[in-house]
Amino acid sequence: MTGYGTLRNWVWCEDCLEWKDADEVSFVGIEEDSYGKDVLTFDCDKCKNENKNNIVSSPTRPRG
Repeated sequence: MTGYGTLRNWVWCEDCLEWKDADEVSFVGIEEDSYGKDVLTFDCDKCKNENKNNIVSSPTRPRG
């Protein structure tokens, strides 16, 4: 189990409308946006669709 202070990487699936642990999706690619933030391209293991979103680091699942 993850301790409260341990950061995890989260990505938003536009089709499932939920946050996914970046370790639990199928990695396609990674790049930087114009602000230097990491953008992950991934295949959602639940809906099987490809998504491309910023990575959010947080010890708990982000809200929203």
